[in-house]
Amino acid sequence: LGYVGPAVLDQLLLNKKYSVTGIDAGYFYKKKIFNKYSKKITTIFKDVRNIGQNDLVGFNKIVYLAAISNDPMGNVFGKVTHEINFQSAIKIAKLAKNNGITKFIYASSCSMYGFTKNLIKSEKSKLNPLTDYAKSKVKAEKKLKNLTTNKFKVISLRFATACGFSENMRLDLVLNDFVASAISTKEVKVLSDGSPWRPLIHIKDMARAINWALDENK
Repeated sequence: LGYVGPAVLDQLLLNKKYSVTGIDAGYFYKKKIFNKYSKKITTIFKDVRNIGQNDLVGFNKIVYLAAISNDPMGNVFGKVTHEINFQSAIKIAKLAKNNGITKFIYASSCSMYGFTKNLIKSEKSKLNPLTDYAKSKVKAEKKLKNLTTNKFKVISLRFATACGFSENMRLDLVLNDFVASAISTKEVKVLSDGSPWRPLIHIKDMARAINWALDENK
């Protein structure tokens, strides 16, 4: 389920338009979070890198949230980052297309713009990925775009840095770290000179964006 997954599930279950099946490696399946959703969704416990054609039978839309999702882990586990963020996303998208699935939503990242020098970026801005994580997202977006047809639509959502409470909490994210530090030590520790700007998005807004992408028919 990851950090963002619970918010996405809550949104989709609230929508009541979709029957949801999740794919999860199952490393933390004993956590209470799985019990919360066990009667509401079906879960396939499988490494995303091992998904095959038969696993995608009976579905019409896919949301790809799987990722090694921060720069320090990407730097240490570059090969795995490439496999999960890029290779598996393309493999599953191709399998989905062959299975007649109509839409593939890819959770991408605005980190692909790199260092911006305080310039406001748009989707037309030049990409400058600086880390293995960012590079994997750029490669995946480009390859996914080439798979798009009238019958198979890909939407890549370039999310800002996630924040907000989740039942699978991450405290390595900048705003969450600030809040955790403030609560536990009564101090907010800024590791830079304080001048950088950082785009942020709450996971509930990420879930709403994914819900929009699933419903979008243009």
